Amino acid sequence: MNSLSPKVSVFMPVYNAGSYLNVAIDSILNQTFTDFEFVIVNDGSTDESESIILSYNDPRIRLVNNPKNLGLIASLNVGLEICKGEYIVRMDQDDISLPERIALQVNFMDQNPNIGLIGSWFEDFGDQIESKLVRYSTNDTEIRIRHLYQTHISHPTAVLRSSIIRENNIRFDPEYVHGEDYNCWVTISAFCKLSNYPAVLVRKRDHPRNITNSFSSTMHSTCTKVKQKQFTAMGSNVSQSEADLYTRFADPDWSFSLDEMNQLLNLLNRLNAANKQSKFIQPDEYARYLAGKWFHLCFHNKNLGRSGWNWFKKLVFHKHYQPSFSSSTRFRLRNLGLPL
Repeated sequence: MNSLSPKVSVFMPVYNAGSYLNVAIDSILNQTFTDFEFVIVNDGSTDESESIILSYNDPRIRLVNNPKNLGLIASLNVGLEICKGEYIVRMDQDDISLPERIALQVNFMDQNPNIGLIGSWFEDFGDQIESKLVRYSTNDTEIRIRHLYQTHISHPTAVLRSSIIRENNIRFDPEYVHGEDYNCWVTISAFCKLSNYPAVLVRKRDHPRNITNSFSSTMHSTCTKVKQKQFTAMGSNVSQSEADLYTRFADPDWSFSLDEMNQLLNLLNRLNAANKQSKFIQPDEYARYLAGKWFHLCFHNKNLGRSGWNWFKKLVFHKHYQPSFSSSTRFRLRNLGLPL
């Protein structure tokens, strides 16, 4: 890499960013870490976005104007092509990075060269919602397990190691529209470990224009494709209905019918056997996770009546999870119809 290149490329695509853009830009320019370029790709905005960007007199800002509106995925790939830094820090046009964000995540990446992608905890906030803190797992295996049913690295908190992107020619795939980040993280995970920084480093704005709120149906279809791709890599083809069933199980939902319980039981036994052979995820950890989730489903599912304990033992690998003495005792007593 050219010695004159910045340590970090902060990358933010912009399209009709409106009243939130100043706050987003200011949150980057006011970082305690200063060795960065700020790549802003203006995707054919028709509002005042370009003039807002041009109002800043900061040499770290690199404004790139798409010739026309190309869409988010194309703009993301433009950014991956032109960012020069050792690390690419993602930023969204309506979010806020806290002042220590870049310093903390870059220092972590410097100290952990096996990590190719890191997110962070974040605050979900907005005018119409109650703010909440979201704490994602920091453990690579746990993130991979959770990626089987949802993304577990929030896109605007992500920092990518550029060498992983370049050496493996990784791009955001237009076949996964409105789930392109989820698919990209899964793709990256084949080449490196993943993590989340255990502190709130980003305030993530929730409002009606968010993709999550506007394209939920498309997102569901795309996310199902990402899940199915992972299960195939694990060694087991999973239908859309099975992927939905698995997501309900992992999320979790306690209201499975008896027929759904049988379907899920067969699915979990199949997935565990496939993963034991392929080692797509560390086998003992995945078996322990599935058996633990299955235990709690059997414990809480009122549709099972007094047969919950017997259902738990139907799982071929149920012994991978060892419930506490008090939990197992209560479970067995209820199974016998005795008072708890």
